[in-house]
Amino acid sequence: MKRLPYHGAGILAWRKDAHGKTEVLLGLRKYNPQANMWSIPGGEWDERKDGFEEGTTPDYRATAIRETWEEIRLSIDDGDDLALLWRTHIPFYHFRVFAYPMPEKRNLVCHEEFSRLRWFPVDDLPNNTVSLVRLQVSALIKDSGGGA
Repeated sequence: MKRLPYHGAGILAWRKDAHGKTEVLLGLRKYNPQANMWSIPGGEWDERKDGFEEGTTPDYRATAIRETWEEIRLSIDDGDDLALLWRTHIPFYHFRVFAYPMPEKRNLVCHEEFSRLRWFPVDDLPNNTVSLVRLQVSALIKDSGGGA
């Protein structure tokens, strides 16, 4: 059996609270392999829905936008609002995360894979946060010059 590589993407939404502290939006996953873990919305690239950036490179930005809409009903109107924050490319696993600054309060819902959504200060993530998400939050803090 031939094993195909996994391609996926997600969005780390962030904002500043009333005191200027950086917060990130995380959801509590319902299903394995990350059941009961706090994570970002994201998932697998779909060739038919997401297409390609150039040549044979999956359109990770389209994947992140679609997955975020499917999972929390957050609509990203302009893909240029997303900044590439983090990526990993290891054999059989390719994932990109885009940072999205939330300029205003929006109604968000747990549509599919999350049981709860919550804003967390970057310096106070819950213990049951997916380890890769911790790396992504660290990248956000570094990119924003300390962010917390």
